[in-house]
Amino acid sequence: RFADSTMAYQGYGHGLDLEALVRITAFATGGLIPDLTLLLDIPVRAGLARRKDGGDWNRLDDYDRAFHQRARDGYLQMAAREPDRWIVVDASRSEEIVAAAVREAVAARLTTRA
Repeated sequence: RFADSTMAYQGYGHGLDLEALVRITAFATGGLIPDLTLLLDIPVRAGLARRKDGGDWNRLDDYDRAFHQRARDGYLQMAAREPDRWIVVDASRSEEIVAAAVREAVAARLTTRA
């Protein structure tokens, strides 16, 4: 999940200062940025329903739907700003289809980097 999760949940979700988070993250990571970030995107209501059905509910899942929507929107904004790094996968589809999309995305990236 790396530092992007901090931006999505703390910055977009909780409303902390995004520029301050960028500076803190750059310091903490020494400027390290992933070559590839996969965003498994799903509408908030569907994602929360899956979490509830999966039995792995945690304290973060208890936040209201608006928080989760802000975090999702934040992830999508980050992906839109850096399309060469991010690949957005529609995670509302079946597990098999999502897994195949992830494999395809990673394989394509490895091929272009070789």
